[in-house]
Amino acid sequence: METRKLVNDTMLYGIANFGSGILTFLMLPLYTYYFTATEFGYWDVMVTTATLFSPFVTFELVSAVYRWLLVEEDTRRHQVLITTGLFRIICNLILLDMVAIIVFSFVSIPYGWLALAYLHVIIATSFLQQCARGLHRNKLFAGMGIMQTILSLVAILFLMFALHLRVEAFFYANIFAGCCVAAFAWWKLRFHQYIALQAYSKQTLKAFLIYAIPIIPGAASWWLMTMSDRYFITGFLGLEANGIYALANKIPAILLMVNTVFALAWKDHAILAFQTKEKNAYYTAVFKHFFRLMATAFICIVLFSKPILALAVSDTFYVSWKYVGILLLGTVFHAFALFWAAGYHGAKKTTVILTTSIIGAMINILLNLLFIRPFGLYAVTASTVAAFLATWIIRVRKANAYFQISLPRKDMLVLFPLMLAAIMLPFFLPQAVLTVCGGVGMVVFFAYNWALFQSVTRAIRKKWRGAINPLAATKGTLLKDRK
Repeated sequence: METRKLVNDTMLYGIANFGSGILTFLMLPLYTYYFTATEFGYWDVMVTTATLFSPFVTFELVSAVYRWLLVEEDTRRHQVLITTGLFRIICNLILLDMVAIIVFSFVSIPYGWLALAYLHVIIATSFLQQCARGLHRNKLFAGMGIMQTILSLVAILFLMFALHLRVEAFFYANIFAGCCVAAFAWWKLRFHQYIALQAYSKQTLKAFLIYAIPIIPGAASWWLMTMSDRYFITGFLGLEANGIYALANKIPAILLMVNTVFALAWKDHAILAFQTKEKNAYYTAVFKHFFRLMATAFICIVLFSKPILALAVSDTFYVSWKYVGILLLGTVFHAFALFWAAGYHGAKKTTVILTTSIIGAMINILLNLLFIRPFGLYAVTASTVAAFLATWIIRVRKANAYFQISLPRKDMLVLFPLMLAAIMLPFFLPQAVLTVCGGVGMVVFFAYNWALFQSVTRAIRKKWRGAINPLAATKGTLLKDRK
């Protein structure tokens, strides 16, 4: 397995995701002053609903097309794979539109047509992005994310200040940005060359569905663990509370962005490495660095979140700091569960992802129902942590039949207690002291990840010099990590 390529892909995705994430994060102060908590909460619910419908509409064929393209060396087969997946998704969207026309004729849903258009756009952009990624056009894949973020932010600023729109501004801006990005990707990929009626294959579609259908309930279960909380909050606590919760989730989104950057590259390499004899050693070495990165980043973000929110958001949203630490812990366990999921994708054992996700979702729903009334948002955040922790533990236990990852127990014994301490400190320390603690957290962050940063620096230097032996670099890294 080519370690240098994993580092390079991670850096590429990092530039794209951090660029998009920073731009979105910088908009939070404006959003919290312009929109009410109720409006912000309503938009969050609509995004959640679109996310829920997406896997059922696409049958998760987006994931299947990407998975097949990634390992398909015969370029003549690319047309078959893309055409088959695209035509099936288009048929599903037409069916969805017919159902929507009937439903909207009898039921009035606020912004219903806009939400339907938004769903079409996110499916189209997602399909094109994953095709670009499967075709190894990683720079285009990353660029699409940055382009969409910039266009949506420019559009929403125009709609807010020039036209004085409210919630609909979110819809219009994201639909406009998605259409522009889809058109750009179509042109760059010369996508028409991959589409031909005669290339449609029922046999290929059958293989896709065998792989993808188990992912659908898994995707829905993931939704239940990460997004169904919005419905519990809205139903039991109200839209304003959901606005507070949505804002609190923006801080863990920073850590989730770190995970997304890595996960995009890691899934590619986990799939490609699965057939090699060194996969267990490779997976173990990568996870050790990943655990250190996520755990130490968690500590820094938790300690800095309360002082940052005091400066960045309005008084209405400031209370969200209380829930950030718990949500961040859930994000960490979510990241670990996804790490193992990449290995299951390599083994094409998506049923394991399905069963573990369902178990996690059941835990999340049960705890929400039992404790949301007496404990409010604390119950919601804690149920998410419990769900992802259970999912990760079960995936670790079931993985032995397909691959084995040795856990970094020494690091866990040190960093897990520090993570719990970081969650508690904001409740007892003033902001000035918290800032100092955050500085200490930064020292811990660099101390634990120094070897990783050195590897990244060496990879950057060698990339520019063009004088590296990938096989030697890989063996050296694996032997060093196994020691």
